[in-house]
Amino acid sequence: MKITDNIYIVGGGKWGFGISQEIDCNIYIVDTGDGLVMIDSGTGLEPERVDANIESHGFKVTDLKAIILTHYHGDHACGAARFQKLTGAPIYAPELEADAIRNGDEIQTGLAGAKGGLYPIDFVYPKSENVIAVGEGETLTVGNITFTFYMTPGHSLQDMVVYAEIDGKKCLFTGDFVFAQGMVLIQSLPDVSIYPYVEAMRKINELEFDAAFPGHGVFVLEGGHKFVEFALAKFNVGLLPPVLYYFA
Repeated sequence: MKITDNIYIVGGGKWGFGISQEIDCNIYIVDTGDGLVMIDSGTGLEPERVDANIESHGFKVTDLKAIILTHYHGDHACGAARFQKLTGAPIYAPELEADAIRNGDEIQTGLAGAKGGLYPIDFVYPKSENVIAVGEGETLTVGNITFTFYMTPGHSLQDMVVYAEIDGKKCLFTGDFVFAQGMVLIQSLPDVSIYPYVEAMRKINELEFDAAFPGHGVFVLEGGHKFVEFALAKFNVGLLPPVLYYFA
């Protein structure tokens, strides 16, 4: 699905646009003028569906130059190893989560406890090569687009969001940090922490952006900053924002 001149969504399961394996997150690609950047990679299940979506827009999978992972949960990160093997594209991930992605750590990533529930019982978190750890404010430039990384812990140990100016719009790829109407996703996992979540929301509230591209559900091209405003308004009075129950 083409969103803007250079932004496409090529994956997303039953909690998104139903164009790839049912538990995939939204998978975005950006045409930088010098190859593609993928933002989040899905589960790696039924990968041929994602390949076909990429190719339907006139690209090749081998056009991938970089893979950015907003966090290490399996529905966002487990497809990256295959794409890397096919293309040689490096994987960029939050610095505190990079080792778990590199090593396929099913305990730290929470996958072990989700097998037989959200994930198939025989699902395996693949190890990945060339995982580059990135920190607060670091950037990646591919072609004519610069991506800036902001660490937003809370949903996971070190969830991150990705900012870029694309097609004249200030864009934020929010992963599972915040969703439409200010919803958040708080799970019963050891690395979920509310106070860092609030502090991260306050930080991102200071960032100017128009378009918001979450890891599940709908995206918007205007007014995306309201996602953060709505969530922060709840946090600021000591309450939790509405929780996205997309696993139901």
